[in-house]
Amino acid sequence: MRASVAILLVLAIPLVTLRSPAQEDRIGTFDRPAIVIAYYRSPQWSAMLKQKQAEMDEARRANDAAKIKELNEWGGKAQELAHQQLIGKAGIGNILDVLEPVFEEIEQSEDLSNIVPASAHESKTQTVDVTDRLLDWLIADEATREAIREFEKYSLEHPQ
Repeated sequence: MRASVAILLVLAIPLVTLRSPAQEDRIGTFDRPAIVIAYYRSPQWSAMLKQKQAEMDEARRANDAAKIKELNEWGGKAQELAHQQLIGKAGIGNILDVLEPVFEEIEQSEDLSNIVPASAHESKTQTVDVTDRLLDWLIADEATREAIREFEKYSLEHPQ
């Protein structure tokens, strides 16, 4: 009887270990300024600007002064938001909304529990840098990647 109990215990230990949530969550991280730069140089943002330009053209044809004013204000606010996002003084919710489909894809393929800006992760969790995958999804060309490298270099030389 003792032998069969011992065998059962030996067999049960690996099963308990397999089911135990001892492994930490893996968190995907990304370089926030890189993603801000890439987003505002992306086809997704370009499509938004083209839409707004078409609305502006229509407003001008219709002599719709109120719509022209509204669109000009939108442009100024969008530019200011982009600047504030780049220097870390504004949230990036609009960008995260656009990235949501690729976040889900990366989380599944990399077995991640979440994706967050690199500066927002907890040091106790295992991290995986997904910046390059996000840049690929945003179709960041070499000029955009060079702008990101230049911004990183500038940031290191001129810390805030």
